[in-house]
Amino acid sequence: MPHITLTRPRPTVWQVALTSPPDNRLVPALLSELSEALDTVEIEWRQAGGGQIDPKEREGHAGKGAGALVLTSELPKFFSNGLDFEGSLKINKFFEEVYDPVMWRLLTFPLLTIAAINGHAFAGGMVLALCCDYRIITSGKGFMCMNEITFGSPLPNSFSTLLANRIPDPQRLRDTLLARRWTQPELLKIGLVDKVVEQDKVIEEAVELGAKEGIRVAPGSWGLIKEGVFRPILESSQSYRPITRPPDAAKAFWNRVGKDKAKAKL
Repeated sequence: MPHITLTRPRPTVWQVALTSPPDNRLVPALLSELSEALDTVEIEWRQAGGGQIDPKEREGHAGKGAGALVLTSELPKFFSNGLDFEGSLKINKFFEEVYDPVMWRLLTFPLLTIAAINGHAFAGGMVLALCCDYRIITSGKGFMCMNEITFGSPLPNSFSTLLANRIPDPQRLRDTLLARRWTQPELLKIGLVDKVVEQDKVIEEAVELGAKEGIRVAPGSWGLIKEGVFRPILESSQSYRPITRPPDAAKAFWNRVGKDKAKAKL
């Protein structure tokens, strides 16, 4: 069963929808399909004149090189509930070689990217939404939350650096890392989403925005601009820091201080 669908609701707007019940977990198969879909979108955009720096080269195309990508979900409750964390730990270098390349690809995609968040976006799902240029969220069920602390998971390098970039306010970053469930009005207030609309209007609004603003990326430099801005995120994700679980941290602590020393304190 496919994990995503790719459609083209407008000549210059492509739509990728996550379709993996029950909650669009970001498993390797889904991430692989998403990566392939992004390649397909870029191929079609370039074939339609996108990325041509000379306006004359774009004039012969109906959309004149405009392009936007809408990322959304076909499920009724979840945009994405994040990773299958326990499963990801069984895959060597999952973040560095499976998740992060797709995250970086979306973060620096040459088309305008819009997350149409029509359900909850938790953990890796929230990160996926934050990789997009714009975020439009439903006024219905639609919390955004980084809940790793609730199940004893550290954050991979890429998540940490992206969150610090997107949430520069120290108090709001702290609250996010402590698993605050941000409501839609709060998300709008702190700038993590651009618009809150009714559930049945989320995708429509995202497509309209893409059709209107997609012409900005026609000359082909948008992805390159983002590569420069977000370079620290890429470099951080490539530092290959091993994921340390709480039991490992506890073991390292006791090895350092010594259990005899701890008993002496009692």
